[in-house]
Amino acid sequence: MSTDSLLVPLSRLDHGYLELLSVVSGYVVRSVDVSALQAAAIRVVDKWRLLAGRVVWSKKHSAWCVLVPLKGDVSSRLKFTVTRLTTRLDSSFVVNDSLSAQVLPRPPIKYFTHPSVPNAISSRSSSKSPIISIHVTQFSNCACIGINFPHGVLDAFGLGQFISALDHELHARPWEAPSLPEPGNNILQEALDELEALPSLYDDIHLESTTYAGLRRELAKFSLINGLAVQRSVLSENFWGQVEDKTVYLNGKTLGKLLREVKDEVKRIDSELRVSTSNILVAWLLKAMYSEEVSDTKPVSLSSAVSLRHTLEKKYPAMKDYSHNAIMFCSSPSLTKQQLAEKSVAELAIFNHQALQPSADEAWIQAYNRYLQRGLKGPMSFGRGLGRNDDPWMFTNQTIGRIDQIDFGSKMHAMFGFLTPLEPNHVISLNKFRDGYMIQGNARRSRWMSVIEAVEKLQPATLRAHL
Repeated sequence: MSTDSLLVPLSRLDHGYLELLSVVSGYVVRSVDVSALQAAAIRVVDKWRLLAGRVVWSKKHSAWCVLVPLKGDVSSRLKFTVTRLTTRLDSSFVVNDSLSAQVLPRPPIKYFTHPSVPNAISSRSSSKSPIISIHVTQFSNCACIGINFPHGVLDAFGLGQFISALDHELHARPWEAPSLPEPGNNILQEALDELEALPSLYDDIHLESTTYAGLRRELAKFSLINGLAVQRSVLSENFWGQVEDKTVYLNGKTLGKLLREVKDEVKRIDSELRVSTSNILVAWLLKAMYSEEVSDTKPVSLSSAVSLRHTLEKKYPAMKDYSHNAIMFCSSPSLTKQQLAEKSVAELAIFNHQALQPSADEAWIQAYNRYLQRGLKGPMSFGRGLGRNDDPWMFTNQTIGRIDQIDFGSKMHAMFGFLTPLEPNHVISLNKFRDGYMIQGNARRSRWMSVIEAVEKLQPATLRAHL
């Protein structure tokens, strides 16, 4: 490889279903200086050379890689587009400051990304497309800003690194770009390979009854047939279930009250237990979603995307700033809708907390990796639409990326996320926003109506007029 470039392999966790998707992080702001934003983004790409790279397939590594230019002008390695409209963005898409809790519809993705941006890594590779694309839609009353990147290259943490760098450049503050790895090296892949070579760190009996059962349910081998099954399942649910994309916003006061009430009940159940904000919000949302489906016998399955950085950085310090996908999926036992109705939010939060505990050690990471390698024997896809008779949910806590921590120079009205070209059903993301939280995802219209009723109990004002 030339000294003018560096080949950075992606790990096996970047391959499979994720390599088909792009992520768009969208912001609605009062106004934005387009020229200043573009110049700041180019400076980020110039300083953090990984983002100036392009995705290529390496026969040597049998993997997708990022070919990073170490020298030269890289201004063309950022795609920046602008659409100017004379119309106003509807007020239903922005947070109403007079409400302490509300449900917002999600604006169309066309306001946040340009249609010429490819989605799959293979398409980005063949077209030599930039990793980062920014699209601005200027309305007469606000602006929408979208940051588009391939999910097979970055996760929420990697996006957060870019957002932080962009914020620093916008406000002329110094920052350090994440270090580039040694040529041909991927620290996560190295860690996974070393764990694979160790004797088993887990108990086979315990693993068979919990971890593997969840993995077999949620993950399938990445193949054309399984991909088409997932697509068919999503499209069927979208049509028959009248699926809608919405976002719940709870401000700091409302969120604080909910957290105190639930944590007090958790203490009464078990004084030694501690549940997180994420545990509580997942529990609250699920209980609200199914409050009108108590008699339905269809089971509900929960999975969460869990970051490996904290666990692995103890032995591999470079994992602390690892930008690519460092997530695995942790699944809990299925619950019936009657069980969801019977359990309190505190009990469901405990249930969610306990399901995530195995992911906090190397034994779980080793078991997960071995399932991918020995069970699936290759990249993974979601096991949806493969003869299942349950409602599968996937939760992702994106607060690790702190993607809300950016000042575009004016008030931020709202924040949204998108997966494109096809967003799986029942994928819920959690993000901080202002002093509260945003809970975003897609679900049946009837379930969102149940959530609206739950939100109304948190916020006395009637919300239906704002939806």
